[in-house]
Parts: sequence; C-alpha cells; structure tokens
Amino acid sequence: MSNKHQPPKRNSAEGKSLEKIVHKTPFLKKMRAQSHGEKYNEIVSADNSQQYKDNYDKIQWTKPEHKEKPKFRVKINGKYQDD
Repeated sequence: MSNKHQPPKRNSAEGKSLEKIVHKTPFLKKMRAQSHGEKYNEIVSADNSQQYKDNYDKIQWTKPEHKEKPKFRVKINGKYQDD
C-alpha cells in the first residue's frame, strides 16, 4: 500500500506513468520546472537564441508535394493479380 504523503519513486511503474502524463501536458511541465527552480520554455530546439524565439512564428513550414502512391503488384500462388 503506497503512502499518500510520499511521491512515488521515479523508476517505479507509478512514477513512470506519472512522468508520461507530465511530459504530455504543458501546464504540468511548467509547474514541475517552477518547483525545481527552473524557467519553463515552450520552444524546445537546438537554437534557443532570442532572435529564433522572436521569429519562430514567421517560419514558413512547407509540405511535401502530393505524390501518387506507389502501385504494388500482388502475387498469390506464383501469379500476379493485375494480369
């Protein structure tokens, strides 16, 4: 029976499941960072310069061009089905 006054150990099953929940929820991430005395930052990248943060919304993200799906030939019992 777990003690309600003690947090679960980090490597226990309960601790791992709670870490997953915290990792998925931005509000909980922010609260955890504040409790550890850290500054929470929503943008996570290799470049944390102020210029990158200020211009992040101006980045034009491109989608790959629409490509036709490849057509695969199905072979059943040694015979192609599209013949």
